[in-house]
Amino acid sequence: MRRVLLTLILCAQSASMSAASELAIFHTASFGSSRSVSLSLAEGRPARDPTFDFDVVITLSEFDGGGTVLYRDRGRHEASVRCVSPARVRINSADYAIDVSARPGADWKHDLWAALCAAPGS
Repeated sequence: MRRVLLTLILCAQSASMSAASELAIFHTASFGSSRSVSLSLAEGRPARDPTFDFDVVITLSEFDGGGTVLYRDRGRHEASVRCVSPARVRINSADYAIDVSARPGADWKHDLWAALCAAPGS
């Protein structure tokens, strides 16, 4: 049931992201007060591989200190996310174990996992 609910949320989020100019940012790294890089979810769907829960497309944007976009990567960076133990993120053919107890903001892969898998349930 949780997977169905998360899939519906992700699909709704993807649809709303398509209609909106702003993407769903899940991780931001700051470089002093003058620059930051944000990773966003651009697309999402149920995973093709049954050992994962979601397949997503990530985008990267660089901002100046005032929030103006300096650079927006037009590449399609694909990843797969497994919510249940052992939690992991796959990029290309490399699997990365996720420490689900990690603090938000410390690692972008953890933040991606948390954005999709640690969403509050009803």
